[in-house]
Amino acid sequence: MRTLYLDRKNAELALDAGALLVRVPGERPARVPLAGLERVIVKGEAKLSSGLLAALHEADVGLLVLSGRRAEPKATLLGRPHADVRLRLAQFEAARDPQRRLALARPTVLAKLDAQMRLLARALEARPDRRGPLAAARDAIAARQEQARSADLAALLGCEGAAAAAYFDAFATLFPPALGMQGRNRRPPKDPVNAALSLGYTLATHAAARAVAQVGLDPLLGFLHAPAFDRPALACDLVEPVRSHIDELVWRLFAERRLRAEGFRTDQGGCLMSKAARETFYAAYEEELAALPRLLRQMASGLARELRRAPLPEWLGC
Repeated sequence: MRTLYLDRKNAELALDAGALLVRVPGERPARVPLAGLERVIVKGEAKLSSGLLAALHEADVGLLVLSGRRAEPKATLLGRPHADVRLRLAQFEAARDPQRRLALARPTVLAKLDAQMRLLARALEARPDRRGPLAAARDAIAARQEQARSADLAALLGCEGAAAAAYFDAFATLFPPALGMQGRNRRPPKDPVNAALSLGYTLATHAAARAVAQVGLDPLLGFLHAPAFDRPALACDLVEPVRSHIDELVWRLFAERRLRAEGFRTDQGGCLMSKAARETFYAAYEEELAALPRLLRQMASGLARELRRAPLPEWLGC
């Protein structure tokens, strides 16, 4: 088991001879060996001891705590961070240089647009009845690709945003009207499709933040995404090119009726996933996107190599 999902009320996690002991009222205790475990995802109230947190850190196991009815990320543990401070200094220097920031942000946007085009191409094959909006979106994204290759940073962000709007307008047509999907929305998501997308993006962003920290970079300082309070901007950068993997998973889950409208409810203007729907999603995410953490780690490692190529200024004294 690479990821442990704990989504039970009043659960308790404890350390037991090199394994996690999971206790849930009314259920038999379960043991999960720490060896081979990469992440623990906890939803809702659970008891975790300080000794357990120390053991997760020592074993380089990530922890994500999702709290509240909308499963918002409230606490994280990224595992053991890399100790090379020179790499973080190089990251900060690159972020201060507008040209280097643009050079690092442009491939992220182009990779994201390429991924969107590939998903729309697969959607055209599977849903020829949606050819009109899907083909229109591909044309719009292709035009933005051309602009992005020579755009400055502000225009690059505009290309990414315009492409995303066209993409989600077409993506929404793949779902039955009864699901209420009319484009991307969040905070809170207002329909079942967006609720599933938000959960998937949250899981991927934690995996990206963990990958970034493991190679020695600062998750908060990105190149495409500007720094903002409590936003893992660099992790968000890494997630952009892989969002379409999550989009396709969500599309498939609803198309195959593994996720259904009755697994969601609307409350205070937002759409909430039931526990059964979350369990279905967790299982599919873990099975069908098992390679995603490794891909994010490869992307983080590649960025680290790129940053190490540039010499640090003398004033840093390193």
